[in-house]
Amino acid sequence: MATRLYGLLWRWHFLAGIAAVPILFVLAVTGAIYAFQPEIEAITHGRLRQVEPSGERLPLERLLATPTPGCKIEGFNVPGGPGRTIELDCAGPGRRAVFLDPYRGVVVGERTWDTTFLGWVFRIHWDLLLGDTGRYAIEWATSWTLLLAFSGLALWWPRGRRRTGGVVWPRLRLSGRPLLRDLHAVLGAYVVPLVCAIAMTGLFWTLWAGEARWKRLARDDDAAAREAAPPRSRPAPAGTPRIGLDAAVAAIGPAASDPRIDLYVVPPAAADAPYTIYPWDPTHEHPSWSEEVWVDAYAGDVLRRAGWDQRNALGKLDASGYSVHVGALLGLPGRILAATAGLVLAFSCVTGPWMWWKRRKHGRRLAPPPPAGRAPVWLLLVLAGLGVVLPMVGATLLFLLAAAAVRRAAISLSTKRKEPT
Repeated sequence: MATRLYGLLWRWHFLAGIAAVPILFVLAVTGAIYAFQPEIEAITHGRLRQVEPSGERLPLERLLATPTPGCKIEGFNVPGGPGRTIELDCAGPGRRAVFLDPYRGVVVGERTWDTTFLGWVFRIHWDLLLGDTGRYAIEWATSWTLLLAFSGLALWWPRGRRRTGGVVWPRLRLSGRPLLRDLHAVLGAYVVPLVCAIAMTGLFWTLWAGEARWKRLARDDDAAAREAAPPRSRPAPAGTPRIGLDAAVAAIGPAASDPRIDLYVVPPAAADAPYTIYPWDPTHEHPSWSEEVWVDAYAGDVLRRAGWDQRNALGKLDASGYSVHVGALLGLPGRILAATAGLVLAFSCVTGPWMWWKRRKHGRRLAPPPPAGRAPVWLLLVLAGLGVVLPMVGATLLFLLAAAAVRRAAISLSTKRKEPT
């Protein structure tokens, strides 16, 4: 039983790994780079984000009146702390942004996010530059990463062996395939918890498991009510002007003056639309600080809040997803751990196929042989459950079952044709 199960896990780990390796390698490398987004942006675009403070910041109304040719403002980010610019998001392709000095009221510069280094890294990590096709491919590879991690951990498990070499640390005195196996198994085992956390939170933004399933589960009753009846500014007498941006920001309460919190402001797009303001932690270390506040554009009072306290348990997990995914929840040490996990995963994507290449005999590249006998019933039930939770896994399993059925039917038909009449 144990031997058959080991052989089955080995074969599935190998086949799934070989199929997913190209995508996983790209995701692992780009993810490791993106974990250091703050440090990279400070190097590449520090001059756009930092200014020398000079007295008090100008009122937002005056700042937003600064000429910005060709930029129709969709929203803008107001920094909480001193010495940072205000970032205006412009409508249109490429995610163009204009940066304003909040003390002098002048344009510092602009950038188009999609053409920056980090922009390219993000786009590759998001959809492989292939649109929805790339997002489905990433979802498939990410879903199978969880099975690769657990099957790899089962293969590494010492199973009663007392030796530490090849289990606790790699035996560097070895060479060839044994050394590759030790590096692949030992380093991979250490980062399994991190890889699983990163993969599971990454699934939050996928098309099938994320948007079609997870987001619906994480949505609370208040979110459903807001979608059915979005907050609207109360009717005001004809000719009544909207309140100013500074008054709308001040209406949200303490978050407006907290130096640790940035505010993303979306001005009203229609006559009855409110101001929409998103307080958030720019370090992503405190997802509980993030909320969404709607302010009446005429009366100046808060129409509705959607923050940490209004979210259900799954909603709080969803709100923490990005912080976990990039390791920001633990600050710089967490981001270093996330990047390390990504690099170890990329290394495993190299050592795995390398071991496979070394196993070839007489020019043939051989997969682990199929184990004798049937798979345990409990394992089939686990796979079926994973197929329900992870649609890409379920779709793959159904495809493999259908392919196996077609193959058996073809073999049976061929055998009958060869039988003497």
